Amino acid sequence: MPRVFYGPYDERNQNYTNSGNANLGRWPMGTRLVLPDEREYKFVLNDGTVEIAGNLYQAVAAVADHTNRPVDVARAIDVGLASATLTGTAAAADIYAEGVMHVNDVTGEGYSYRIRRANTVGAAHASAVASGVLTVNFDANEMLQVALDTTSEVTFTRNRYHQVLITAAPPTGLISGVSPGVAALDRYYWSQTKGYAAVLANLTLLAGLPVQADIAVAGAVENVKRRVRTGGTTVALVTTGLWGISLTNQDGTTVGAALSIYALSSVASAAVPATYEINAGIAYNSPPVGMCVKANASTEFALIDLNIN
Repeated sequence: MPRVFYGPYDERNQNYTNSGNANLGRWPMGTRLVLPDEREYKFVLNDGTVEIAGNLYQAVAAVADHTNRPVDVARAIDVGLASATLTGTAAAADIYAEGVMHVNDVTGEGYSYRIRRANTVGAAHASAVASGVLTVNFDANEMLQVALDTTSEVTFTRNRYHQVLITAAPPTGLISGVSPGVAALDRYYWSQTKGYAAVLANLTLLAGLPVQADIAVAGAVENVKRRVRTGGTTVALVTTGLWGISLTNQDGTTVGAALSIYALSSVASAAVPATYEINAGIAYNSPPVGMCVKANASTEFALIDLNIN
């Protein structure tokens, strides 16, 4: 069933304690709230710190020691659980509740499975020590579509709305939304994903143009960066050598000067523009989160039309 809640304006300001288990909220994480003006929010759990109004938040970064892990026991088709051996990092009970286990390699690869809600402590999974076995229970009627064996390799991923944190600079996980107000630590609240929102801005934004998670200031947005295109239908490039170029943002600021393009071997006029590897200068890509509606000064809060999936 779709998890969509049409609510009044004041619902967006509510935050909730857990429902008897730190990993269990009143509604499933990711439940969507739609206000009368069509602004949208997702039901999230914060990360144990007080949320800051108007800041951008992200999912917890993946744990490398819980990625690409070998299945420890073969499981038959239509079984609603699976297990694998971790390495180096323990897993607290139910940390992957409402998350996903996917089979990333060998037998059963290409399938993903939803992990159960933590209706009671340990319902999704018990805790697992570092280098121990993690056994996860799938949602009701979520069964293995292909049997697993001990050659299978799986990866565990937390729900993107579980213990969200202010975006790193640059982000290290999926963007979850913007906090509409202050939420106490370890509380469930509504994080805005669509519609007009006041959001912390770094540098001067440009109204009418897209913004992305900032790569220098945590929790902020910046202008979306432009990419460089070289070559074209009537432009011939030298066959080899070092080219100096300057990259400019859409707000007129220079990203980097005298960047280098190497080894443009045997390049002449092309039917379509060509893409070349550029070394140095372009620091990071970052996910777009919406459009600037009204720009304010840097370090202030701009009005952004959010569009976060």
